[in-house]
Amino acid sequence: MLEIIVNENDQNKRLDKFVKKVLPKAPDSFIYKLFRKKDIKVNKKHKSYDYITSLNDVVNIYITKEQENEFIANKNIEISTNKDFIVIYEDDNILVVNKKNNLLVHDGDDKLKNDDTLTKQVLNYLIENKSYNPLKENSFIPALAHRIDRNTSGLVIFGKTSLALQELFQAFKNHQDITKEYIALVCGCINSKGCINAKLKKNEKTKIVNVDEKNGLEATTLYEPIKVYQDVTLLKIQILTGRTHQIRVHMKYIGNPLVGDQKYGNANSDLLAKKYGLNNYFLHAKKICFKNLHGVLSYLNNKEFVAPLFEWEQKLINKLNGGN
Repeated sequence: MLEIIVNENDQNKRLDKFVKKVLPKAPDSFIYKLFRKKDIKVNKKHKSYDYITSLNDVVNIYITKEQENEFIANKNIEISTNKDFIVIYEDDNILVVNKKNNLLVHDGDDKLKNDDTLTKQVLNYLIENKSYNPLKENSFIPALAHRIDRNTSGLVIFGKTSLALQELFQAFKNHQDITKEYIALVCGCINSKGCINAKLKKNEKTKIVNVDEKNGLEATTLYEPIKVYQDVTLLKIQILTGRTHQIRVHMKYIGNPLVGDQKYGNANSDLLAKKYGLNNYFLHAKKICFKNLHGVLSYLNNKEFVAPLFEWEQKLINKLNGGN
């Protein structure tokens, strides 16, 4: 029999999901059979799979020692000692970092499994700072609350506790609870601000996103020129939804792809990338502001997080402005 005492990072979770974390190698059929046989109890009473855990609950899982050995995974937290990020803000609940470009936020598909990631780097940082101790946790691992693309730099927010992470997930899902602002370098001259409403659909085989007004998901992008140059424009962009590759696809849709975007660009974006010495596109997640948080993170309402440009990005802007 396993006995687990619910700690702060185990609370407020559905019981079946908690058990799956405790027994990560167990098939779903085995876990739900335990529920049917009433072999999972909380505080010595049988509970259904949708019971929500509370702090200091005692969870008993009636399995054999052989099943424990079979279904409990050794804790093997993948870390990286690289540090391709700058800490913007940190407290007991969250960590806000400024990510460099050319870095995955987490493991991708099989061919990227062994790549370095921001998540591996952040876990190492939290372990070193004693903000996270894997040996003291039953099921929780700090995680990012949202994603940005590999070659997009800028703000990424991690939840350091389970309750904080749940609230962050909800905030990024309910887009009215958060504002996100980016800076991008796009092809062509854009002299006035505008709004793009075009539904987006991702092809799961090719991983390419296209505008699809019939089958796509709602997506809204606001843009405003910061400075217009001879053949490119530096834009301030705000996304009101959080679709995959949204900015890149929307800018392509209006005929102004990001300079150097190899996936959604064109011959002109390639030429301009060579002209300005870009190996990839320039897209920076500059600002995030929370507005309607009501739980453990309510103290963050109206707090603004801003990520400075990295040196190469600032040098590019200086070059566009006629400097070195």
